[in-house]
Amino acid sequence: MNFDVMYSWVRNLPIVDWHNHLDMRMLAEDKPLGSLYEVWVKADPYKHRAMRICGEPERVITGDASEDEKWAAWKRTLPKLLGNPLFAWAGQELAWLWDGRCLAQRRRGAEGRWWECVENVSLSEWTPSKMLKKFGVEYLSPCVGAGELEGLQTTDDRLRGTARGEVASKSEVPSLKSSFKVVPSLRMNAGDEVPVETLEKFRAAGCRVVDVSVDDVSILADAARWGHRALPTVAAYAAAHGWTMLLHMGARRETSSRLRAAAGPAGGFAGMRAPVDPAVVAAFLDRLEKENALPRTILMSLNPAAHASLAVLAGSFVEDGVPGKVQLGPAWWWCDHEEGIRDVLEKNAAYGVLSTFVGMTTDSRSLLSLVRHDYFRRVLCKWLAEKVASGSFPDDEALLRPLLENVCYVNAHAMFLQKGAIQ
Repeated sequence: MNFDVMYSWVRNLPIVDWHNHLDMRMLAEDKPLGSLYEVWVKADPYKHRAMRICGEPERVITGDASEDEKWAAWKRTLPKLLGNPLFAWAGQELAWLWDGRCLAQRRRGAEGRWWECVENVSLSEWTPSKMLKKFGVEYLSPCVGAGELEGLQTTDDRLRGTARGEVASKSEVPSLKSSFKVVPSLRMNAGDEVPVETLEKFRAAGCRVVDVSVDDVSILADAARWGHRALPTVAAYAAAHGWTMLLHMGARRETSSRLRAAAGPAGGFAGMRAPVDPAVVAAFLDRLEKENALPRTILMSLNPAAHASLAVLAGSFVEDGVPGKVQLGPAWWWCDHEEGIRDVLEKNAAYGVLSTFVGMTTDSRSLLSLVRHDYFRRVLCKWLAEKVASGSFPDDEALLRPLLENVCYVNAHAMFLQKGAIQ
């Protein structure tokens, strides 16, 4: 079984994007999108970081330069990024916007020079809902701070959709439809106090995810001793109502004070902390389990050196009838490129059960980043095809196809749209 065959099985599966930073007001207003710069570059800290590394002055990145100057700076930067995932993502994003017309450019000898043709892309007829339907999105869960839900119009008639029918078996993946759900997830820092009344409001808005930023895992040690009750209280609520808890661990957000002052805390210059101590995470999860307060949990480490230890640790926290209750999550932030994705696949396969893996999410502020689901599917199919070619995995569609469908779609659909019961 080769890459092309495997990719044909999953390329058109619906997208369940269970964690992102999209603006829900922008989604609900559903107005035509702005310039390509505004949609593609303006709010993307990955691109800003690359421009800085290439020597572009801050003025043309986040400063007072005109949009034309900033766009020119990005155009200068893009062809220098070969080897960086931004280069691969950009090619896929533009191919998607061109709707295949970039292939004609390549046939005319423009192979590898698509960045010179970006002005040919127009977003004047694109709205968020049109873009989500074209991507085949079934479920989208932008994170919203506890204090930001009041007055937020989460959906309107243009965005309101219904979930697809349940998947009867792993081989019966539904065909794409135009309906989709957009619901908020609760975003909090590990030390935040979140009143029960707020949790109830999120639940009423359809929330199924609590996303916890745990930059320094020492707070988990305090929570494990019940000295800090805020996070355990939220976890208990999540467990009682079938939510999934995401633990995003190990970001070092304080690096360059100069850049933080110039561009704000999300300016693209955060780093990795030392690998997460699995003993601290284990103590926290154990305390929740003792209290019958452990929800489905996805462990996400910004430092890939922790992937193996977290994948092993996850297997200690299980529940009858709930496959993959605690699991190593997808490659995140600095790791969501081919090397990082392969590492997570290897660790989940070697130390856990890959068929229960919940798969990809974008963690992005850009609608165009939804192409990263296709990027992930291509990497997964390439990785699996290599395993088959080497003889490590059997060349058996009855084994391979359900695995691919589970990781690319079925598991996420079950976790976030079917009360968490992975099939």
